[in-house]
Amino acid sequence: MHKIMTALHQDHVNLAKLLQLLKEQVDMLAAGEDADLLLMNDIADYIRRYADHVHHPKEDIIYRVFRAQTAEGESIAASLSDEHQELPSITLDFQRLLDGLVNDSLILSRQDLQEKITAFIQAQTEHLNTEEAQLFPLINNTLQDADWESVEKEIEEHADPLFGSHILDRYRNLHKLMNRQRA
Repeated sequence: MHKIMTALHQDHVNLAKLLQLLKEQVDMLAAGEDADLLLMNDIADYIRRYADHVHHPKEDIIYRVFRAQTAEGESIAASLSDEHQELPSITLDFQRLLDGLVNDSLILSRQDLQEKITAFIQAQTEHLNTEEAQLFPLINNTLQDADWESVEKEIEEHADPLFGSHILDRYRNLHKLMNRQRA
């Protein structure tokens, strides 16, 4: 597996951990407990800032190169590329919902909040799972060294602000929580 695909896979692992934290918040709401709105807001912000603006553009470059090499997986790659255009709006809407709740400018029932969080988790999870199970294996089996050289020339490197070596101040508490859960 090429190093770029390894890094994208690791991004997916990291995103799955964050989605699991959101699932835990849904479980807390279902149990009658209060959810941590600030934690969820930080997760949404990270997904918007990193997944939507750094991770997905890398995948789009790879998908374009992949689609130029083969028709296999064309519909999957096209569908996932379309989702890359839709997911930022879904994430931004989710973050705005959380902002409204944090700032008391929005009132939502516990049940409605659970449903909104669950829908967000589902959209993100389905996207990750389709990439991992269906498209990534095709890419790994199709692209050759020359293709990867072409991809590398187009991809801009950006540090991961939560899982990278330099943690953005906004994500320090989220990072600490992730480290406690690993221990």
